[in-house]
Amino acid sequence: MSTRDGSVWASAAPAPAVLRAGAILDALADARGRALSPAQLAAAAGGIPRASVVNICAALREQELVHAVDGGFALGPGLLRLAQSYLDAFDPVRSFREQVSRLGDREETLQLATMDGADVVYLAVHEGTVLMRLTSRAGARLPVTCTALGKAMLAGLDDSGVRELLATREPFEARTPWSLTTLDALLAEVREVRTAGHAVDDQEAAEGIVCVAAAVPGPAGGGRSFAVSSSLLKSEATPERVAELAVLIKGVVRRMGGAA
Repeated sequence: MSTRDGSVWASAAPAPAVLRAGAILDALADARGRALSPAQLAAAAGGIPRASVVNICAALREQELVHAVDGGFALGPGLLRLAQSYLDAFDPVRSFREQVSRLGDREETLQLATMDGADVVYLAVHEGTVLMRLTSRAGARLPVTCTALGKAMLAGLDDSGVRELLATREPFEARTPWSLTTLDALLAEVREVRTAGHAVDDQEAAEGIVCVAAAVPGPAGGGRSFAVSSSLLKSEATPERVAELAVLIKGVVRRMGGAA
């Protein structure tokens, strides 16, 4: 046996069937709700034999991890159960939920996210009393380069770390006309975040939406970065309102860091 990051790993090679099941689930996740036929899955999962795809999907179906649709397969409801169990045991998520529940009824929707490579991954969303149509939901991913959450977490790296992470991504994806597409422009904003203690994306991820975010302080996540954000309409994003939102978010992340 050997250890890595505090976990125990078996010295034996991983079971091929498990690796293939993981590849199939990844392929279905990438399909974003579309059902894939066994032949499509075989190709998308790296050339797994079609017969193996059918057998593995039959086993996954028994656990409700996939279900049969239109002659193919799609992700099943059992994944929701597993995902919720994972989130319930994830300390930053629990801490986030505890802290936002103490705010009482407020209009702001607050989101918790982490950084996975060059993506922001949303972990939890606390709906405010004023509903907004946002792309943020648990499990959703956006580029770190066009989100306040991403810039807040990138600020925890030095400039060389940011360059190393994103050098091969340039030019960055432009989701709106205001998205940053160069490393130099992003680094300039990340440096401002380090000074201000919070980040802003001004319609960089979605037109008409301004987002404010701050990183959770401390090493509570085992070295991973986490941040909390909230969004408002561009028409309501006065300097005073943005500053007020930054104060709210900084209070939440400060208490999360202290509780972790």
